[in-house]
Amino acid sequence: MKILFFISAFALFYAMLGYPITLILLDKILKKKNKKDYTYKPKVSMIISAYNEEKVIEKKLENITKSDYKNLEIIIANDCSDDRTVEISQNFIKNHPDIDIKINTAKDHFGKTNAQNEAVAVANGEIIVFSDANSMFKEDAIKELVSYFTSDDIEYVCGSLIYKKDDDISSVVAENTYWNLELKMREIESKIDTIAAGNGAIYACRKKDYRHYNLVSSHDYEMPLYAGLSNKRALYNKDAIAVEKAGATTEDEFKRKVRMQRRILTNIFTNLKRLNVFKYGWFSFFHFNHKTLRFLQSFFHIVLFVSNIFLLNEGPFYKITFLGQILFYLIALLGYLTKSQSKLLYFPLYYSMMMLAQIKGAINEASGKSKPTWEKAESTR
Repeated sequence: MKILFFISAFALFYAMLGYPITLILLDKILKKKNKKDYTYKPKVSMIISAYNEEKVIEKKLENITKSDYKNLEIIIANDCSDDRTVEISQNFIKNHPDIDIKINTAKDHFGKTNAQNEAVAVANGEIIVFSDANSMFKEDAIKELVSYFTSDDIEYVCGSLIYKKDDDISSVVAENTYWNLELKMREIESKIDTIAAGNGAIYACRKKDYRHYNLVSSHDYEMPLYAGLSNKRALYNKDAIAVEKAGATTEDEFKRKVRMQRRILTNIFTNLKRLNVFKYGWFSFFHFNHKTLRFLQSFFHIVLFVSNIFLLNEGPFYKITFLGQILFYLIALLGYLTKSQSKLLYFPLYYSMMMLAQIKGAINEASGKSKPTWEKAESTR
């Protein structure tokens, strides 16, 4: 039991603090940088994923038309919306005849990945840029994404998703604190070799490198994974910026986290060759530390808690660690019950929510409830 206790405790500490510290040290030692090439200006197809986005689709189209990248076509990947998304888009196209915009409606409502697959099939660009309807790009975001495709071994580039800050909404504060650390880790991984994870709000790939994945899968996990397994690189450009609202309620954030974990078991137990550091080098190192250990966090918490119960009679140290765990979860529960905006209560709640989302995602996948479609978080619109 002591072995299980200390392995779990170390794994949790290392995943959250040890690995980021390791990356910071590697960054200082290796001092690598990614190159940019602003002279590379290929045809770009901008694919906007949309399912019932009547609240934001016009704003999104206005946002992209202000891009400083001109060799651009815009494709709305409509996942069979049944609200006014198509009508609003058609009116926008009618009022902007000088802009290359088209609507590509999927054959059936099979989710975001399927709609993207069908949109890529009709895209004319050498580079495909992907985005969500509620993610707003900075004017130079597309130019920045494209600038990172400096060699043929670079298969994927993602940008920096920034959550709108509002100190009165604790969920946004908590998301930004966690997300800022996440982005720093990606920046260092990218400079050294390749990232272990992307994000679905702002990213790009060459059309010739585009792959079709399981429809329940997401590009932000699969694209960097298969780039690494193909001995190619997936990069992160912090200067390619998109802005998005974080979920303003605990419920919305929880739904979003569960959706992100809908293939957690598959991600842990398949493509195990990804862990062969002798074949894949830095990619395997980054992926194990950044993704595999993160996927196992809730499991390690369960093992830590249960093993701690069996060790309560082994001395005061184990009594203190057990009381510490109980106190942490009680604070999280108090934060949930009181709906308090206090950071002292919300940070334990936010972390506990992420762990519960992993468990819920695993249960959904094991029971066959994971699906390619989902209910979006309305407060992020």
